[in-house]
Amino acid sequence: MKFLLPLACLSLLSSPIMADDYQDWLKKTQSDFQSYLDENDKAFVQFLQKKWTPVDVRPAQQRDPEPKPIEPPQVPVDKTPQPDTPLAESPPMDDIPAETPVVTLPPVQAPEPVDEPLATAPEMPAPQPDSTPDSGRKPAFTFYGSPVYAETPAALHKTYRGKLNSKNIAAYWTALASSDHKGTVASLLNSAQQLQLNSWGTALLFDRYARSLHRDDNSRVLLSWFLLVKAGFDARVAYNDRVHLLMTADQALFGVTYFRLDGQTYYAVNLNDKPLAPGKVFTYEGQHDSGRLALDFSEPVRFVPAGESEEKTFAFHYADQQYRIQLSYPQRYVSYFASYPQLSLPNYFKAGLPAVTAQSLLDQLKPVVAGQSEKEAVNRLLRFVQTAFSYRTDDEQFHEENYLFPLETLHYPYSDCEDRAALFAWLTESLLGLDVVILDYPGHVATAVAFNGEVKGDQWPLNNRRYVVADPTYVNASVGMTMPAYAGVRPTIHTF
Repeated sequence: MKFLLPLACLSLLSSPIMADDYQDWLKKTQSDFQSYLDENDKAFVQFLQKKWTPVDVRPAQQRDPEPKPIEPPQVPVDKTPQPDTPLAESPPMDDIPAETPVVTLPPVQAPEPVDEPLATAPEMPAPQPDSTPDSGRKPAFTFYGSPVYAETPAALHKTYRGKLNSKNIAAYWTALASSDHKGTVASLLNSAQQLQLNSWGTALLFDRYARSLHRDDNSRVLLSWFLLVKAGFDARVAYNDRVHLLMTADQALFGVTYFRLDGQTYYAVNLNDKPLAPGKVFTYEGQHDSGRLALDFSEPVRFVPAGESEEKTFAFHYADQQYRIQLSYPQRYVSYFASYPQLSLPNYFKAGLPAVTAQSLLDQLKPVVAGQSEKEAVNRLLRFVQTAFSYRTDDEQFHEENYLFPLETLHYPYSDCEDRAALFAWLTESLLGLDVVILDYPGHVATAVAFNGEVKGDQWPLNNRRYVVADPTYVNASVGMTMPAYAGVRPTIHTF
């Protein structure tokens, strides 16, 4: 059932209101609005009208404060040792075959030789519009190149002009909740489904809609908050000298300030233009009954942005043979991923690549590893990641810590240890079907691989299996070789 405002109220909402008249307007319309609120809104407004609680915003958590290697060490190609002494604590391998089996891969065409023209990369499919063609109707806004259509009640255009306090914010919510907003929320959720967005992408979509209506920060944040709660998200606002949006998340976030309330961690996610600094803010107790959903950052490549694709070429040399790989990916993925807050390591290892880019990369690497033993195949994938990408630390390239999703590693001119490790791990599991774990050293990230046979060298036990070190940043190193600076250092081992 849709809520309809009296004509008098619609007239007020659609007409400009000066700051001096704002309080009079709120008082005049608030009693009328109450009769149009559902029971959840009425209960929630009572929370909002009470005196808000001061809470302490905590500094952002940092991931790994240890500095990374400025230059990755290299093993001379003609002197690459074959390690034969496992670490002392490695368990016996009496029940494991002496050699790794040969990988079995479907036949595919070999990569183009370097002296021939590169083949045209496959085009990325464009996402479908939010709904059926709109007979020339102008979209409300575009989301990474895709048009998004949404009906906009007059009340959603209303600018917040009052002082920041609990009663004014409660009155603003009341005005929004009394509008015919349900069709807007449903339309935006439908667009998110059509674009195959995860919940983070959906939150971005709602915020882009609010930005299309408001230039004023407080109005935009309050409208985003309202719509996100109505869409089912556990979103919350707090204020000091301005309003800030905070949300709960299924994954731990880093580099983002936060506070805790009622056992929940609320992060000042970067839907805000200006970061929320540590200090004291005021927020309400309780929550709207509709707002239960935490942000989930998994499956980031499910979304396919519209627009042109970008092409990149990667070359590497192994066993007296030169290989060249050409890939294509949507340009707008880079800006989409730039919106993500900092996540923990396993999230980047689980992300994968967009489907068409993934298939193209795997198809071009299959002939490189076909017919090889597991050990040799892993060595070849290692050499690709070690040498086809230029190294620089995040501080040098971005002036801050910035873990990259595998597609970002393909895009940016430089990458460092965790970026290469995430790409290598995905390649090894996707192409060879071997289990990979993350080796998290202070200031460095590598990987280790579980083989189906004996492979000598440095390795670590986990869950009754042995994982042999494979370091995508230790240039020209083979499996079983630990970067010298971390020899004997016990890493934290993560699965993903």
